[in-house]
Amino acid sequence: MSEENDPKEQAEKAAENSEKEPASRKSFDPTMYLVGLLTILVLSISYFFVFALPNMKRDQLGLEQAKYSQGKDLRESYLKCVDAAEEEYESYIRLNGSPVEKQPGAYSAPEHIWQTADQNRNAAIDDCSRNYRH
Repeated sequence: MSEENDPKEQAEKAAENSEKEPASRKSFDPTMYLVGLLTILVLSISYFFVFALPNMKRDQLGLEQAKYSQGKDLRESYLKCVDAAEEEYESYIRLNGSPVEKQPGAYSAPEHIWQTADQNRNAAIDDCSRNYRH
């Protein structure tokens, strides 16, 4: 009887082992790992397009706006500086020259006054260029 039990027991154990092996193999199924990796990949790409890319574009737009604003401010400052140089030129001519009759706004002055006024205006415009045009 022990011989009969042994083959039966061995057959039962073999059947149990064959049933246990697929169960243990199912837990190590590579398709589940592939599905998991693909899920992580899809979530990563989604995060990039939903959160990271819009934030990056918003920051880039902010930098471009700041750069534009700074350039605009420098341009306005330069123009104000040039206007001040022109006003100083005209003021120098009015103070050191004499008005021309029958021509409103026209002035007559010796040549050295005109040269000095031109030199002062050119120096002021050069300063404006150095300060605001880099």
